[in-house]
Amino acid sequence: MDSTPDYEYVTIQVDSRPRQQAKELKKLAKAGWEVVAIRPGTMFANLSSAPQALCRRVVS
Repeated sequence: MDSTPDYEYVTIQVDSRPRQQAKELKKLAKAGWEVVAIRPGTMFANLSSAPQALCRRVVS
């Protein structure tokens, strides 16, 4: 048996405003998601201009 848990990963767009972003991240935490990283938006045309949060949770 492997003692390390398996994780499910998902990338979610979040609001760029700090207060709204904090509310969204709290909702994700209540739903069982752990925020691993937040990627800021970019000004390049072919990439997303909205920040994205990389989240994970344990798959049971």
